[in-house]
Amino acid sequence: MKNLSLLVLGLIVGFCSAALGIGGGVIMISALIFFFNYKIKRTIGTSLATIVPTTFIGIISHYIIKSGNIKFLIALFIVMGSIIGAKFGAELANKMSGKLLTKLFASLLFFVGLKLTGIINFPTEAVSNTSTYPLLIILGLIAGSASALFGIGGGVIMVPVLNLFFGLSIHEAVATSLTVTLPTTLAGAIFHKKFGNIDTEAMKFLIPTALIGAVFGAVAANNLPATTLQILFGVFMILCSIRIFMHEE
Repeated sequence: MKNLSLLVLGLIVGFCSAALGIGGGVIMISALIFFFNYKIKRTIGTSLATIVPTTFIGIISHYIIKSGNIKFLIALFIVMGSIIGAKFGAELANKMSGKLLTKLFASLLFFVGLKLTGIINFPTEAVSNTSTYPLLIILGLIAGSASALFGIGGGVIMVPVLNLFFGLSIHEAVATSLTVTLPTTLAGAIFHKKFGNIDTEAMKFLIPTALIGAVFGAVAANNLPATTLQILFGVFMILCSIRIFMHEE
């Protein structure tokens, strides 16, 4: 029963990863905590390791469907910061208490959800000149740290920030975020492996169906209206944050 549940979880994670550009870690962490009784640190490492191949397939699918949605130059500057941030986040996660990690994670999701649903609004600025590139590196540092700290891939930060602050459409933000997620989560997974936070047995069941889900998720993302995709993402973040915040490890 556990193995079947992991297969289903992988499918859902893969779909949401490519559809929302979030890496799928939000769903995986929630499920592993609630339904499989994983401790937060082991959940983070396993999530990151599973996200790596899933995002790879998602990126390829997005590129085939509409390559123009992936802004490679923007992704490059974000990655410059995210790799460094991933190392810092992994080390910090290993030192922090599981309870504090869980509460911080829930708070992050709640704030992101409020932004995406429009409850909190910020002015946007299109990425059109070199003056914005240092800001992208800073975004990478923050997203990379959050990725390794919470096991989320960093997309929950990058998608709304690219959409709300840098003027990318939601479809461009999703595809570009997913592109950044690959090297970011790979770095985070490597650092977490050093701390023994990865369940390789669970990954054998999570990864195969996650890859399938990623293909369908990329197709869905490019066919859903931008507003619908943004609101769905925001509501999902808020619901996840409330559920996780109420959970006691």
